[in-house]
Amino acid sequence: MPTLDYLINERQRLRLRFLQPGHASRYGATRVTEVVTHPLPDPPHPPGDLAVDAPADSGTLFLVTLSTPGPTRAHLRALDHLIRLLARRKAAGLVIGTPGHVLSTLPEAVLTAANRLELPLLATSAETAAWGRVNEDLRLRRAEFAERQAARLDGLLNRLPARLADPTAARRIADWLSVTLEAEVLVSSARRGVLAAVPDSAPAGLAHAVITAAHGAQHGAHGAQHSAQHAMRLGAETPPEPGAPGGALHTRIVPVSPGAPAAPGAPGFPADADEVRLALASRTPFDSAGTALIQHAAKLLGLCDQARREHQAGTQTPRAVRHAAFQLLMRGETVLAQVVYTGAAQALLDTETARVYIVDTGPQEREATLSWCERALAEQAIVSACPGKPKHILILDPVRESDRVETVLKEMIAARDGHLMGQSRLHPLAETAVGYLEALTAVGDAAGTPHRVRLGGSKAKFAPLLPRREAKAWAAALMSPLLDDFPGRGDERKLLLETLPTALSFKHTEAAGGLGVHRNTVTQRLTRAGKILSLDLRGSANDRVLTLLALDILALPDPDTPSDADVPDHSRAPDFAALMAAAAEDGGPTAWAEERLRPVRADQRGLVETLCVWLETDLSTRATARALGLSEATVRNHTRDAAALLGMDFSTRTVGITDTDVVTVADIALALHVLLGRPALTQPPRS
Repeated sequence: MPTLDYLINERQRLRLRFLQPGHASRYGATRVTEVVTHPLPDPPHPPGDLAVDAPADSGTLFLVTLSTPGPTRAHLRALDHLIRLLARRKAAGLVIGTPGHVLSTLPEAVLTAANRLELPLLATSAETAAWGRVNEDLRLRRAEFAERQAARLDGLLNRLPARLADPTAARRIADWLSVTLEAEVLVSSARRGVLAAVPDSAPAGLAHAVITAAHGAQHGAHGAQHSAQHAMRLGAETPPEPGAPGGALHTRIVPVSPGAPAAPGAPGFPADADEVRLALASRTPFDSAGTALIQHAAKLLGLCDQARREHQAGTQTPRAVRHAAFQLLMRGETVLAQVVYTGAAQALLDTETARVYIVDTGPQEREATLSWCERALAEQAIVSACPGKPKHILILDPVRESDRVETVLKEMIAARDGHLMGQSRLHPLAETAVGYLEALTAVGDAAGTPHRVRLGGSKAKFAPLLPRREAKAWAAALMSPLLDDFPGRGDERKLLLETLPTALSFKHTEAAGGLGVHRNTVTQRLTRAGKILSLDLRGSANDRVLTLLALDILALPDPDTPSDADVPDHSRAPDFAALMAAAAEDGGPTAWAEERLRPVRADQRGLVETLCVWLETDLSTRATARALGLSEATVRNHTRDAAALLGMDFSTRTVGITDTDVVTVADIALALHVLLGRPALTQPPRS
């Protein structure tokens, strides 16, 4: 913005100077928007003519040119009237022009009147023509200033976080101020100490200025004590000398709190208010543009600080209240919980269903994660420390339209080493205790999953959903060549039966590690079992899935049936299609499949399609990658992540024929088949 200093120092053709030396520092930064020229002949025009030409807006510099080398008595009377008029209209100043002559001074009475009315007086000896293009130059300078200032303000606004209560807001704004104004910046609180400092050494350099301002505002011994305490919070000692340490610095200190006076002790400043100030120090003086930016930044800092305090007071319900509400919900007392859980987040309990999460912080301290969850999930979920388990954090999520709570928690678990999480299914709010038990069981098993997250409560296996008598008949018929009509030795049948669940669930190399044998041994046993069963157990995903399903069914307890049913009649056993149709009558398999596939269907990477194609290409990673146009590495990552989300154990531990709760590739394939019809599983023909 053009100022009086600019016209004096940069436009030297104007030969402009202050009539009083002390005015240079006092009025040099006064902005100038235009110059109005008016001749002052001898005798002068009537005062009314001057009033017509006098500026109506602040920022106008009024130039009067005398027709004589110095002012006459008539001129002085006119100047006295003009000084009063310009002061009322907040003009930038009055310039007295004496073309070709140097005006050294004016009578003391005129100077005194100008000082009293705070109107700067200047003189010029330049010809009137020298002022001809001044207004054009001022317009250009103002346009440049406006463009530069707009860019600066845009940078300031871009520094604001999405939420004003974000604790990083003060640091972002301080960073911007430091770079823009080439200054040291300190945002400090009388109670909270340093809120932001750029560079990190700023508190030491600015402590003197802050102390001096605080001391001058409060006076007396109490003020000095307060200043010394404030200095200690800033990390600097009270300086023994009144001079600023480290050389001369230009400093600015402005209040940050919206609408608050500049200092404690001023009228309207609450006695218990948390005084926050913005302090800056620079080797160069702050011009009007810099001063404006400082004021804007202080206002934004005040709004951010106010938002932070209101957020803490209004939305962060005390932990004791959250704990009490959670315990009431665990006892099924939803009405009392709603009464107890007052505050801005009370509407959280205005829901019919909810999901429970348990976070186990493992080797890490619980407090840091608990505080993070409280901030991240404010107004989204109820967060409480578990009173009985020092490493557990309880989260009640009143699930509505979005899965934001689940997403935030999974990202947190991924970022924090050693953390585990279990989550329950949806339950009525009055059954929070049921959800807690499900989540508690799940968090105990979460360490065995790649992402350290486990969904509890849902039935992991498909086999128990089938009608038991028909399922047993179908499984016995499929496996009869190995179970009833085995042509080899008894110990060989035992080895094959022990090998099949693990070998059919993993790659041969992984299965070999779990079984403690060589991979070639796994291959030989699969080939042998497939030949006996007349199934392609190495190349057909269909045959592998149905064999695993049959083994799961045979591991289940027998149904209560008449004694004649103990002798199986394989000729009366249903085929796979008939068995699935019988199971679908009550809708159980469909509900099971929807619940089992929920995690992978919510993933944005298309995991469901990858699984379907992988199963349809007989578990071939290369064929799946070719069909989907993906890399083999991507397919491997997708299938592994999907299996983990669905609860498949990748520890390659031995899966025994009597295990009824270990998720295998068959359960994944069956869930997809029930819900999507892919892969198209069919009864294998006997060769």
